[in-house]
Amino acid sequence: MSDTVPAVSVCMPMSRDATVVRRALQSVLTQDFDDFEVLIGDETGAGEPAVAEAADPRVIYRRNPVRLGFSKNHVALLDRAAGRYMTVLHDDDWWEPTYLSSLVAVLDADPEVGLACCATVLDDERGRTSPWPFPLSAGRHDGVLETLLREDWFLLLNATMWRREVWAGPARQWSELCCADLQLFLSAADAGWALYYLPTPLAHWAQHRGQSGAERGPDHGLGVADDVLAFWDGWLEGRPVPQAVLSNGPRARWRLRQARALLLAGRTGEARIAIKGALALARGSDLARTELPRLRRLSFASHLPPFAVRTVVGLKRVAWRN
Repeated sequence: MSDTVPAVSVCMPMSRDATVVRRALQSVLTQDFDDFEVLIGDETGAGEPAVAEAADPRVIYRRNPVRLGFSKNHVALLDRAAGRYMTVLHDDDWWEPTYLSSLVAVLDADPEVGLACCATVLDDERGRTSPWPFPLSAGRHDGVLETLLREDWFLLLNATMWRREVWAGPARQWSELCCADLQLFLSAADAGWALYYLPTPLAHWAQHRGQSGAERGPDHGLGVADDVLAFWDGWLEGRPVPQAVLSNGPRARWRLRQARALLLAGRTGEARIAIKGALALARGSDLARTELPRLRRLSFASHLPPFAVRTVVGLKRVAWRN
């Protein structure tokens, strides 16, 4: 590691126990690139034994005196970061050994690229893997704001590295929502930073029922759907109408996810309102056609007795995405 400023600050918000976080931490410490610091903000203290086992001076551990929550813990760690480049690894995810070296090389090669990201593999509880969908081709992309507005949530913290200059102003003004990291990506694009996509799968995102956004989780994804819709309402306020129109597709899909979760919770009246909201957003876009079967199915389910809703909604559909 360098004697002064590290090349990369790896920020690890932590809340799980040592048996879970050990893999994530080791995936950082065994990288083929060693000029980094690891900043840990532990919400519970349960991960401390894994840090002690690692006994690596590059790891800077801090237990939060009170729980900060998703947004504040991330911001606190990123504000402490000293590296030229910054990245986040959540405590249940992990990286391939060339993650850091590959993304550092991208940022070193082009000073106009503010963010570099790689392909991500989704790992579920049963050992199955699948690629995380990404709407951009390999290489550099300028003017990505329209893509971020038009496409569903596709940039992930655990697969992205950015220059510390990006972490300024609106990019670090996160709301207390579980999707607050959208603020970073949208603000960076709004500021004109280019994005580079490396299609090599170097990041792994663990999928499990207890995590935020799991449609098979305890609330069927209602919490994250509510948060994403609230985020978009706030972010679009006062912005040009064309930007809101571009985001109609993703917002319509989140309304549908919200409606599905509400139906499964027995909150039929609220589900009908969400369905109407999805239909209003989908009108005039290709979603009016592609999502019509799902709209019809959810609308039909909203008029059924609770015991019949689960069959119509389709609990067997696997949808781990946030």
